[in-house]
Amino acid sequence: MKSKLITVPEELLKNILPFVKGSKFEKEIKELLENTGKYQSQNISYFPMKGKVERVVDGDTIVLANGSVVRYVGITAPENNEPFEKQSSEENKKLVEGKSVILEYDNYKGDKFGRILAYVIVDGKNVSVEMARKGLAQVVIYQKKKPFIYAKELLNAQTEARKNRRGIWSK
Repeated sequence: MKSKLITVPEELLKNILPFVKGSKFEKEIKELLENTGKYQSQNISYFPMKGKVERVVDGDTIVLANGSVVRYVGITAPENNEPFEKQSSEENKKLVEGKSVILEYDNYKGDKFGRILAYVIVDGKNVSVEMARKGLAQVVIYQKKKPFIYAKELLNAQTEARKNRRGIWSK
């Protein structure tokens, strides 16, 4: 079974606990409840400048060691069961999993899901641009909002991927 990041109210976990007593899920739920500070929706008034990537959620989202969920700015990667979803997630893992990263912020720092929005820089490379260049994410530019700092680089990377029929542009 593939692990996905979801939000579950703490109260719901407490209510489920009696029903899973003695099962393999009891320990997992107790651990989540004990570590709720690490996993709960983050207060997006704190914007770290650096972090270590604990795990990759998918092609455009990571979790830092401090529990912060970071969504990459300027791109969207294929979702569950979409073509290239696995390749996108795997490439993201190769680029950042277990590594120390720098977070750079644009005009928009958080989303409605409580995730931090940032450019993730690893080994001097902007991961959003790299994912677009490899054709494993599509650039997202909002017409009626302030332009992204790296809009030009993102669009150039996507144009290169399209021209060379990489990833999602290979069809």
